[in-house]
Amino acid sequence: MTRLERWLLDLSIGLSALTGSVYYVMKEWMRPRDPYSVLGHPWQPHVLSAHVLVGPVVIFALGLIAREHIVDRIVSGKPQTGRRTGLLITSLALPMVLSGYLLQVVTSPAPRRFVSLLHLVSGLLFALLFVSHLLATAARRRAAAARRAVIADPFSS
Repeated sequence: MTRLERWLLDLSIGLSALTGSVYYVMKEWMRPRDPYSVLGHPWQPHVLSAHVLVGPVVIFALGLIAREHIVDRIVSGKPQTGRRTGLLITSLALPMVLSGYLLQVVTSPAPRRFVSLLHLVSGLLFALLFVSHLLATAARRRAAAARRAVIADPFSS
């Protein structure tokens, strides 16, 4: 994965998780000051718009890394650090994306509640597992760099 791909993926998922979390807090935990308003916070529509706009960037970034980083590693079958979290993240991407699109068109209360809950749970798990995936792979990169340093200069200590 190139630096640009990693930067785009990390930034878009971070922004999506941030805007989604802020929107959820505004919608579910804040109560309107105005008794005639349905908004928990005046910025709520803008945060939702930001979340909806950053969603396609996440999908683009995932598509950008799909072949080299996801499919090739699944097909190779080699044991790798971060494989389990990567597979879980990959399996959560479809319900997260699909429910995100469905939220924009489903209007009946019961199906909308189900789709909303599916999006919330899959998105939250996706973001948390993505962070753990980054931590696992960063630890692997640090260990590999330390091994290379020892091999490069075996008489340094």
